[in-house]
Amino acid sequence: MTETDQRDFDEEFMQSIVAWRERHRLREDEAVLLLVELFRIHQSHWDEIRRRELPSFEEFRADIAKLTEAARTFQQQITAVLEVLQTHSPAHRAARITRAAAIFAALASLLAGYLIGKVWP
Repeated sequence: MTETDQRDFDEEFMQSIVAWRERHRLREDEAVLLLVELFRIHQSHWDEIRRRELPSFEEFRADIAKLTEAARTFQQQITAVLEVLQTHSPAHRAARITRAAAIFAALASLLAGYLIGKVWP
């Protein structure tokens, strides 16, 4: 729906107020009509604040497009890094500790802890 196709709710509202006023035979300076006018002022004030604070849908779409492009770039870069990591053999694989060496180191540390505990009570 374009702006020219949209309904004019302000005009419909005013027509409804006029019809309501005529039906109940209210004067122009009735207190209830003054309250309605005060409500309209209040509503237009808050509508303007919301328009200023909320981004337009075009800005929102542009931000979403930027986020999508950033995610796509990030995914491509991660894929490239993973490919490089898979093709290169890591140097730390050559320096693996065997199970026997780990068991020996654990036993040696337990023995050292026991002996230190005996020396310093």
